[in-house]
Amino acid sequence: MGLPLSSYKLRFHEDHVRAVPAGFDGPGVDLRGADARAILELAAPIRAWLEAREPGVVLRSLSLDRDRLRVLVTLEDKPRPRVIRLDPPYANEIVELATELERALGAACEAKLRARRAGA
Repeated sequence: MGLPLSSYKLRFHEDHVRAVPAGFDGPGVDLRGADARAILELAAPIRAWLEAREPGVVLRSLSLDRDRLRVLVTLEDKPRPRVIRLDPPYANEIVELATELERALGAACEAKLRARRAGA
C-alpha cells in the first residue's frame, strides 16, 4: 500500500526524487538512479497535462505539497528556468493525475524507511 505523503519533489533533470511521508519527523526519503527513474516514469500523465497547455515544454522539476495543495513546476527556459505555481483547481487536476505515482512513491518510502530502521 505505501505511506501517505506530505510532500515530494521530482527532479527530472537529476533523476532524483525526495519525499516526506505524512506525519514524518525527519529528513525525508531520497530516491536516485533506477529507483527515481521508476517514479519519474509515472509522471507521464502530468507531463501530458502540461504539454497540452504549453506544447514543447521541458519539465525540470515538480514539487507537490499535499498539505497546502500547491504545485510548483519548473520548466527549462532560456536564459533561465521558469517556475509556475498551481493552486486549486489546477493543483487538484495534478493530484488526480499523480495517484499511481504517489502510491508507488509511498511504497518506496515505506521500504526505504524500513531498511533505514533495520540499519541497512
